[in-house]
Amino acid sequence: MTTNDNQKSTKTGTLKKTGAPYEIVTLTAHDIPQILKLQDEVFDSLTADEQTYLLRKEKAFFDGHFAHGNIVIGIVSEGRLVAQSVILHPTAAHPKSGMTDMLLDAKPDEVTVLQGVIVHPDFRGNKLMTFMVDEWLAVANAEGRKHALAEVTTGNFFSWSVFMKEGLGIHSLGHDDIDGSELYNMYAEVAPLMEKRLTGAFNEAAAVVKVQVCDLESQKTLTNAGFLGVAFEAANQNIVFAAPKKAAKAPKPPKI
Repeated sequence: MTTNDNQKSTKTGTLKKTGAPYEIVTLTAHDIPQILKLQDEVFDSLTADEQTYLLRKEKAFFDGHFAHGNIVIGIVSEGRLVAQSVILHPTAAHPKSGMTDMLLDAKPDEVTVLQGVIVHPDFRGNKLMTFMVDEWLAVANAEGRKHALAEVTTGNFFSWSVFMKEGLGIHSLGHDDIDGSELYNMYAEVAPLMEKRLTGAFNEAAAVVKVQVCDLESQKTLTNAGFLGVAFEAANQNIVFAAPKKAAKAPKPPKI
């Protein structure tokens, strides 16, 4: 992958699995061919069911994305683009967030959205998604964005569990009428999250309910009552839902 003067390197390190060097960079319109190539390579590596996890974006999307002042985070190793994430910052002129089924009382210029998170199959297991989420939140905080959003298919355990570990919670559940997939709407307030990333202690005083991963109806009941999915217990396949900490009095969990 060739570099250009508009790219900005934000972090370097070595890959956990191979020890090869990596660099986190902000990609530009110059890099669209490499962005599309990686997207196609990752899509082709997925099973038919897994391909619903990735909504492929066309060149026209990236042309508009960069023209509106947005960026793409890339991770480069030994000259090769191996991971990428799309950061969308809506504005009053371009208010669409790209979220399929998410209601949030916020102005467009208060929102930051992470889309199209992909890692080449040869480079999985190196915490590259975690690095990109970290960079996204840092960018959002620096630009004064208040609300962080991401949309993940409920079956894409790896992605939504990483978002949870990084401090985002399941705000609500949605449905994509185009492909029929069920969605988790991930959410966090940016500034408080940057002050103290998720440790598990932030919801100690809240009412807590544990629900099986497969029980989407109970999860919808909880999120509709204001509960937020905050943690995943892999051993028993439970998602932990907690009442909002801001509430003067934690609401009682609804019957599920």
